Amino acid sequence: MANVPASWDLEVDVVSVGSGLGGITSAILAHDMGCSAVVLEKAPKLGGVCAYSGGEVFVPCNHKMAQEGAEDTVEAGLDYFKFLAGGYADERLLKILFDTGRLAARYLDERAGIRWKIVKNFPDYHYPHAPGTVTHGRYLEVEVFDGKSLGPWQKKTYKTPHMPPGITHDELFAWGGLSCVLKWDFALMGQRISQDQRTFGPGMMGYFIKAAMVDRAIPAFCDAPVRELVVEAGRVVGVRAEREGRDFWVGARRGVVLAIGGYDWNPELARYYEGLPEWNSMCQPTVEGDGFVLGGEVGAAFAGVPSYNLGMFFGYQIPGEEHEGKPLWRASWEGGYPHALWVNRAGERFGDESFYRDYLPRCHAWDGVTQSHPNYPPFLIFDQNFRDKYALSTFLPGQPIPEEFVARAETPALLAQKLGVNPEGLEATLARFNSFADGAVDPDFGRGTYPWAAMMIGDRNRPNPNMGPLNKAPYYGLALKPVGVGINSVGLKADEHARVLHVRGQPIEGLYAVGNSAAALDTGAGYQSGMSNLRGMTWGFIAGRHAARRAL
Repeated sequence: MANVPASWDLEVDVVSVGSGLGGITSAILAHDMGCSAVVLEKAPKLGGVCAYSGGEVFVPCNHKMAQEGAEDTVEAGLDYFKFLAGGYADERLLKILFDTGRLAARYLDERAGIRWKIVKNFPDYHYPHAPGTVTHGRYLEVEVFDGKSLGPWQKKTYKTPHMPPGITHDELFAWGGLSCVLKWDFALMGQRISQDQRTFGPGMMGYFIKAAMVDRAIPAFCDAPVRELVVEAGRVVGVRAEREGRDFWVGARRGVVLAIGGYDWNPELARYYEGLPEWNSMCQPTVEGDGFVLGGEVGAAFAGVPSYNLGMFFGYQIPGEEHEGKPLWRASWEGGYPHALWVNRAGERFGDESFYRDYLPRCHAWDGVTQSHPNYPPFLIFDQNFRDKYALSTFLPGQPIPEEFVARAETPALLAQKLGVNPEGLEATLARFNSFADGAVDPDFGRGTYPWAAMMIGDRNRPNPNMGPLNKAPYYGLALKPVGVGINSVGLKADEHARVLHVRGQPIEGLYAVGNSAAALDTGAGYQSGMSNLRGMTWGFIAGRHAARRAL
């Protein structure tokens, strides 16, 4: 840790380290309670991991539901949160997240101009198979955001390479979801792109950055990584950052909020904690586990939850694609499209390919006899039926796919040989799958029984939106790799006020951790789309409020 400098380059009440939902929300709350704040961002642009996301916030019993008469109850929402936690959440923190999430969403709507809207008729992940689930109302996204309203920050904010630009969830689903790309309204998308009309994560972060940097004139500095915390008499009183090639000392009279994400781009930490032999990331390359260094130096405690069913995916890197000089990894949803499936090295299916809550823990499975992961890596297999109808990532039907990216063969057996998969196993799997793939039921793994999967990645023109046979040559396949989205299993341990806890149990005065920097002890061992954004927004709200109230 650094010593207190002779003088500060800048001194404020609250320093928010990171410009995602957690950092921006903490700065907004501190400002609104009469304190000065600043945002320090390591990356060259503002927006953090949320700006790369789908821009959903999952808020049961939210104020928009009440306004629209959508049915929900506190009891049902808590039942679902506890189901997702799987017994691994701190129930006190879970309850605070649940209660304060609603308060934060309403506050940000009424006081910060965040124009929330409900994603229409979008069911909870586990509906109708889990307690407390509902069909509509808990997902909030934002209205279309005008990027021009960011003024000088318009070109200094992230857009996402992962989500379709310029459309809302409602429009995406009305056009058939992710699989039915040929039915999308590209004219509307083009118009909005040309006008910098933003949706999904970029739209959400656009509203938050406007509220903070434009409307409240909270200063922010990009390319300003925080290297050390400054501690005096056991209390964090500021940071040593870097800016324009020199030290940038920023004092924090009331607190430092760590909102710098997890360790997606730190392969050593990911290997230690995520339970898989390798790790890649869809996030910005600046998400490198800095919180572990900063917190570790001041004696912070770390905590974790089981890694096998959090928010991560399996995907691929298209040759040549990069962001900020590093490989751009993409999530693969295609296994849940019709005419596609996943197999292991034995050539066998091992789960519901349309529902990643089912297949993730199966990919993590460990065989203690062979000392190996039997379902790792998974292989995506599809045929010409698929290629005629659906896109593979950015490759539309009819567009050639590079040979170094995807293997191709005239028979399943030849494809299996190219992939290193058991040929007899793959042939048997396809024969069985094809025997029922044109119907409505998957007797092996129940594929297509989750309405969320049908809506998001299915083709609703089919009896089972997530099913279709693989029986048209040529056949295609590729091995998939784990790709994180910044949601890691280990983080800084924090209390009910988002204060970082010391290894001896007491709070470290002046230090807070929110969002993906903080251990997921509030949500436990499961995940639901929008909960990471909920955690960032809610604990940022709590941290900014607590820091502002703290006596000097």
